[in-house]
Amino acid sequence: MEIKELLTFKTIVEEGTFSHAAKKLNYAQSTVTTHIKKLEKELGFLLFERGWDARLTEEGALFLEEVDSLLMHWDYSIAQAQRISKEEKGTVKIGLTESVAKKLIPFILNYLNNVKPHIHCDFVIGNTALLSEMLEQNKLDFAVCGNSKNSSLHFIPLGKEQIEFIVNDPEHPILKKESVEIFEIIEYPILIGENSCYYSQSVNAFLAENHLSFKTVYNCSALHLIPQMVFGHAIGIIPKGTSLEESNISFKVNGFDPKMPIGLLYSSKKRNYLSQTKQQIMKVIESSMK
Repeated sequence: MEIKELLTFKTIVEEGTFSHAAKKLNYAQSTVTTHIKKLEKELGFLLFERGWDARLTEEGALFLEEVDSLLMHWDYSIAQAQRISKEEKGTVKIGLTESVAKKLIPFILNYLNNVKPHIHCDFVIGNTALLSEMLEQNKLDFAVCGNSKNSSLHFIPLGKEQIEFIVNDPEHPILKKESVEIFEIIEYPILIGENSCYYSQSVNAFLAENHLSFKTVYNCSALHLIPQMVFGHAIGIIPKGTSLEESNISFKVNGFDPKMPIGLLYSSKKRNYLSQTKQQIMKVIESSMK
């Protein structure tokens, strides 16, 4: 069997049909069919149930697990060969939350520009839920975000993400208090990330532990827009590190600790097959987060 046949098989599984896989691979559909028939002949069993949609047979599902490992090992071998020849090329796909992107991207680009100028880097900015899903789908090499409940992903904590409270009105009643308690902000309109955001879930979990809840909440998936959206007596809650507007005034809330570890998240299966460059970028990130 050849690598191109394994790639065809994996692409069919990812795309859902033979025709979609052919389009993705820029093959004629007959070529895709030929690849699969050749694989099935060599293996001695059917990989897909016959029909319009590409449903795996039981044997096909088991083979898929082996193919993932084979392809990861192949990519790793290619990366090692490129490194040895001092002509290392390729793409690194890194996921970042908005709150760390501004800090980390300059460190990463500086390293690549000075040490690995032939490496291209794709950054995906999103919340922990999105980045975890993309890691599971092998669309990212690794991410810097919160922890995930997905057992196939491994998390290395690098620090603790903090929360910042902001208002726009210098005459806001909350600013006139010598100290602010968490129960004092729940009466005001709240601007916060969407419910799937790691930090939003952490904030809500902290409130629940204290038997509290916000009364009026406005959710926004684009965290960088929240500082611009704060109005009247509304209070914005954002991860510390999010870019603020000149009109924003931050304040502290006593005893507020949503316990939000942030760190490197990556596929447990893929860790040993990350190229030397990718592992070095992870070390650069670890150093930058200290």
